[in-house]
Amino acid sequence: MRLDQLVSPWAKSSPHQVAVDGNEVFTYAELDQLANCFANLILASGLQLGDRVGIHLPRSGRAIAAMLGTVRAGGIYVPLDPGSPPARMQLIVRDCGLRHVVIAPHLLNSWIAASVCEPVEHYFLSEGTNSPELPQPCRVHLWFEVVESSPNLPGSPGESPDDLAYILYTSGSTGVPKGVMISHRNALVFVNWAAEQISLGQTDRVASVAPFHFDLSVFDIWASLSRGATIVIVDEVTVISGSRMLDRIHEKSINVWYSVPSALVLMLENGALAERGAASLRVVFFAGEVFPIKYLRRTMTAISNARFLNLFGPTETNVCLAYEVKSPPPVDATAVPIGTASCDDVISILDAEGHAVADGEVGELFVDGPTVMLGYWDAGRRTLAKHPYATGDLVSRRDDGQLMYHGRRDHMVKVHGYRVELGEVETTLNGHPGIQEALAFAIDQQLVAVAVPAGPSLSVLDVKRYCATRLPKYMIPSDIRLVERLPRTSSGKADRVRARTALVESDVSTLKPIRPAQL
Repeated sequence: MRLDQLVSPWAKSSPHQVAVDGNEVFTYAELDQLANCFANLILASGLQLGDRVGIHLPRSGRAIAAMLGTVRAGGIYVPLDPGSPPARMQLIVRDCGLRHVVIAPHLLNSWIAASVCEPVEHYFLSEGTNSPELPQPCRVHLWFEVVESSPNLPGSPGESPDDLAYILYTSGSTGVPKGVMISHRNALVFVNWAAEQISLGQTDRVASVAPFHFDLSVFDIWASLSRGATIVIVDEVTVISGSRMLDRIHEKSINVWYSVPSALVLMLENGALAERGAASLRVVFFAGEVFPIKYLRRTMTAISNARFLNLFGPTETNVCLAYEVKSPPPVDATAVPIGTASCDDVISILDAEGHAVADGEVGELFVDGPTVMLGYWDAGRRTLAKHPYATGDLVSRRDDGQLMYHGRRDHMVKVHGYRVELGEVETTLNGHPGIQEALAFAIDQQLVAVAVPAGPSLSVLDVKRYCATRLPKYMIPSDIRLVERLPRTSSGKADRVRARTALVESDVSTLKPIRPAQL
């Protein structure tokens, strides 16, 4: 199977079943036809087999139709972050050689102002009736042209499930975005595994919370479409409001949820999840960051009828480990396992010399198997992935075979000669009942932490005393700064890069410090 083959069977057997529920509602028959229309128009516009197509749109049914139509036409879709600055977009557009871009009119205007357009030849506007003036020769196609194109299924130039389906750009360690190449097979092995784990079916209503450039969205879109389920769009304004997200769950009877833990914490802290509950939810997947135990316990208590599954894996492997949390963890637990191998992947834990470590010892996680990416897209070249793939994640195996997460290899620092894993410091800080979330950094040979208080009574002295009962002296941050908020990435995670930069540059606007008088 390929991604482009998922929708047509449902369009024939259940044409009136709702595929996407958002600002616009599309049945499976309508989505199938719109994807064909887009595929035929983009082929008529000169798309060649293997061309990359940028999808620069907010979450919507039209965006999903463009992704589906792209792969049906033999193209490779590249979701772009609507919140990224033009300079980053320019890097991706040129790196990927995007000749075709599906874009919202207001985003195109910002591209024109920042001269991002080269080398794009064809723009497909998601709405509007006017063509903006562009600084170089290229063609603008309005949405009515898509709708009026042939609705017949184009002859698919792609045949193999090992063909490249999409490229997800992630933050590179050098500061340059990296394009992760995912094949149809890579995606579908995970999609089928996840759907089978929860018996996903036509009666399910799956929340689309993750941005399309974030790998969590692969489940929301493709697992739903593979099983005839309904994708319920949770728009960009709603996802930053805990109360609005919870309203969406209640109003739309959402029963399958997949997000970073921060989204669930937001519903706890600002959406009254504990009081209102979310009775419709039957499955909650979470991934992307550590879920602090105190919040996981409260979330599981508030949504007591749902299954909770912790999924783990970098973008390069999508999901390679999974663990079902069957009951709220004990109060004194520091973390839940990240589980055992999933999706037919094979994992190993190796030391710096490449030798397997004993149970209980910490080593780097290596993954081999069908979900491992094809490789990286780099300035028009395909760099094939090494097998097994070194994730950079530090893990250990318990006696029962479950893996525990110990942070990132690149978060291991030395402070005054001591090796310190910043993830361990952060786990301890996040365990404090008065802290909502925290990050730790090594700056000028000093451990520095920033923490968002969960209430008005937190003091730095109290935090240090708490750490002293749980960490060796050299791992206690010498400088703890209480702030109103942490910066966040477009995928909802705490933005470590911006937070560290703000600390180094004393950027008050990014990390609003809380003065003692405010507590």
